[in-house]
Parts: sequence; C-alpha cells; structure tokens
Amino acid sequence: MIELRIEGMACQGCATSVERAIATADPAAKTEIDLQSGHARIESDLPRDRLVAVVEAAGYDVPAS
Repeated sequence: MIELRIEGMACQGCATSVERAIATADPAAKTEIDLQSGHARIESDLPRDRLVAVVEAAGYDVPAS
C-alpha cells in the first residue's frame, strides 16, 4: 500500500480525475481517496515515483514526504 498526500484536490471531481489517471497507468490498481485529509491510498504494482508522476501529470501536486 502506497500513501500519497495530494494537494489541489478540492472536490469529488478532482478525486475522480486522480483515480482515473491512476487506473489508466495501472488498471489493476485500487485507489481510496480521502478528500478531507488530501491523502490517497493506492494498491498498485507501480513504484511510488511512477504514481507520483501520474498524479502530477493529472495536474495535482504531491509534496515530498
């Protein structure tokens, strides 16, 4: 399980955009997004840095943790 803090998600539409971007990169991924905390929990075979790149390409920031 990979957890990312994602900045810039303001609504359910934003969360859906992130989920779709991750699903495009890894169709087998399971993603849970908590808008209140700004965190995403992702079960994926992709490495963390690839998931960060996917989220950032969708227009959101993932601060270094």
